[in-house]
Amino acid sequence: MGNTKSNKDIITRFLNAVEVGDVDTIEELQAPDCSWWVLGRGDISRETYTNDVRGMLLAATPRKVNIIGLVAEGDNVAAEIRSEFHFGDRVYANEYHDLFVLRDGKIIHGREYCDTAKVARFFGKMEG
Repeated sequence: MGNTKSNKDIITRFLNAVEVGDVDTIEELQAPDCSWWVLGRGDISRETYTNDVRGMLLAATPRKVNIIGLVAEGDNVAAEIRSEFHFGDRVYANEYHDLFVLRDGKIIHGREYCDTAKVARFFGKMEG
């Protein structure tokens, strides 16, 4: 069972990497066998998740990721997040509640909940 403070620090690093577009850190903090579940999409692979994040980060500027709160228990960290990504004149903003599961200092599973109507209006229909 991990240290809750260090696990919160890892998730803070991960979310800060999303904000600044640091794909290397995003990759580094995920275990090779990391898996994801995203509301409206279901199970997706580490590769699909990372490619989706990479695509968004490379296209959006500026990016804001505001951590509202983190709660940790053992190897689980729950995060409440608000984000804002600018794509030229268009702005995608959403609220998230993510659950991260860690092992040995790496994310092994993530569950992402957000307003899927906002996602669909901005990006179109989500696919798994």
